[in-house]
Amino acid sequence: MKESINISVVIPLYNKEKAIARTVESVLKQTKPDFELIIVNDGSTDNSLAVAQQLALQDSRLRIIDKPNGGVSSARNTGIKAASGEYIALLDGDDTWDPTFLEEQVRLIEDFPKAGLWGVNYAFVRSGIPYPCQQGMGAGFRGYVENYFGTKHNDLFCSSSVMIRKNVFEQVGYFDERIAASEDLDMWFRIILHFPIVYYDKVLVYYQQDAENRVAYDTGVRVPLTRDIRYYIEKFDADCDANPTFAHYLHTYVAVHLLRKEYYFGTAKERKDSDVVVRKLRYEDIHPKYSWIFKTPRWFGRIVYKIVCMKKKVL
Repeated sequence: MKESINISVVIPLYNKEKAIARTVESVLKQTKPDFELIIVNDGSTDNSLAVAQQLALQDSRLRIIDKPNGGVSSARNTGIKAASGEYIALLDGDDTWDPTFLEEQVRLIEDFPKAGLWGVNYAFVRSGIPYPCQQGMGAGFRGYVENYFGTKHNDLFCSSSVMIRKNVFEQVGYFDERIAASEDLDMWFRIILHFPIVYYDKVLVYYQQDAENRVAYDTGVRVPLTRDIRYYIEKFDADCDANPTFAHYLHTYVAVHLLRKEYYFGTAKERKDSDVVVRKLRYEDIHPKYSWIFKTPRWFGRIVYKIVCMKKKVL
């Protein structure tokens, strides 16, 4: 007889009064009904807490933790630490799951027990229309992901598509509360560096891109570089020393994203902060062109960058 899989679902909640009921409903309708659901209200200023409290009256599996605002990482950490389950499923307050999400995750855990993280594919939802992600792992891929940092693929996981063994957090640490943008990537990197991971190319998660106050896709919100994973890449120095493939992946990622926004086209403060990050880049681990780019006067590099972008659009 297979051992029962103990699951805690953690939802960070901040000003999602229009979406949280739909999100919770997608959890309560799971075909695997035995779980606990923890909603961490992170100091919402709208009616989110009242909506959540009303939902909790209708189902004993749901409990609410109310705390002052500290950001999504703080809310997730609070929920994870309070969870009684051996496995943690994260879900953002405006995303939804297919009814079989937890059931499929349990199968993955049973079939690939050595992993520390199990993830499934997801679809971006814009104006109510789902657009499944083409992750590049092969249609229907299901299994351990070998050489994650050396394989060409898109970001395999989002914060609502994973199950994580709770004791993994004890080894790699909890979500970095300094980081407000790409905090999930920071966590995935730490887990992938220390544990086997599993991916299943089946869409079971619906990521609402145009949901209320979604920082990652709200063009009116500019998260300071000092609240982004790129500002703290030195935290991975030991990992980069031990894993050249990861070093190339991480420092290329940082260089490319700096050039797309803050370094050339940011505010004076953003350009100043980007200079801090540039000094942390390990040029020996990435393409030599980046060394040339960041050592070239900004005005000249900006012109070259625009010309290259124009050529790409023409071609």
